Amino acid sequence: MACTKSVHPLALAITIQPNRTTAATGDTITFTTEVQGGQIVNVTIHFGDGEEDFYNTNYARTATLQFRHAYAAPGTFDVDAVVLDAVAGAKADTVQVVVN
Repeated sequence: MACTKSVHPLALAITIQPNRTTAATGDTITFTTEVQGGQIVNVTIHFGDGEEDFYNTNYARTATLQFRHAYAAPGTFDVDAVVLDAVAGAKADTVQVVVN
């Protein structure tokens, strides 16, 4: 009798957490994203000031990634992290940061 094991996809999920939600202009903020899914293709982060970053996850099932960004101007920014999964589509999470 042969033994077989099925691997079921994880539910698509993403969270984004900054190391701080307020900063001075020019200070670096680190955004940690945790993602899970069936076949994660990539994670893109939009910093809310026209800049973005991207990481190719090569079809991983889980990943914890850190993105760093320094804002050149003061303001309130909505930071969106988007996970793209080859099977389950896309999902996003948003956090707001204030730069003085």
